Amino acid sequence: MNWLAHVFLSENHIEHQLGNMLADPLKCRKWNGASQRVDAGIKAHILIDNFTDSHPIVSKSKALITPRGHLKGVVLDILYDHFLSIHWDKYCNIDRLHFLDNFRFLALESIENYPKTGQYVIHRVVANRQLESYASIDGVIDAFKRIDRRLSSKSLAKDNCQRYIPLVEERKDELEELFLEFFPQLMQTVKDTCHCQDVTHWKSFSRY
Repeated sequence: MNWLAHVFLSENHIEHQLGNMLADPLKCRKWNGASQRVDAGIKAHILIDNFTDSHPIVSKSKALITPRGHLKGVVLDILYDHFLSIHWDKYCNIDRLHFLDNFRFLALESIENYPKTGQYVIHRVVANRQLESYASIDGVIDAFKRIDRRLSSKSLAKDNCQRYIPLVEERKDELEELFLEFFPQLMQTVKDTCHCQDVTHWKSFSRY
């Protein structure tokens, strides 16, 4: 899953959200001074990724995009943030932009003592409003371009995200249906490990 999904699939507490979001760039390591909430967020991130990577619906979605491709998992992660954005009201009691405004304010206020890598990610992704941008296909394409710019020449020779644009456009409706089937299952798995009083921003999540 990508940035937005990890923030949403957190307890409604900034340290849990930041632990969940920053687990990958910080290699899932709790740093000195990190709170128990941060540690719980990191553990939630690992649970989310393990559940997602092993789920048959996700495997089916990757195969729909293309039978082969080093970056199809990355492409699907970003596409899932798009689907979460456009179906946000199905899953969350809080308006999407209000939720993200509040997260951005609290994240920037909270990261002074975080590792430099974590601070860099928050400034690059959150302060620049990338989380909001996934609501549009243009925002998805911009995300693909950002990833391609960070790839080495050797990696680009194997694959690039922008080549997936027509493949995603062709299969978008099917991929969206699969997301709608998968995401409530992921929410339930995460909810089972959370404090129930801290996920009251989630709606009851049957398939709509």
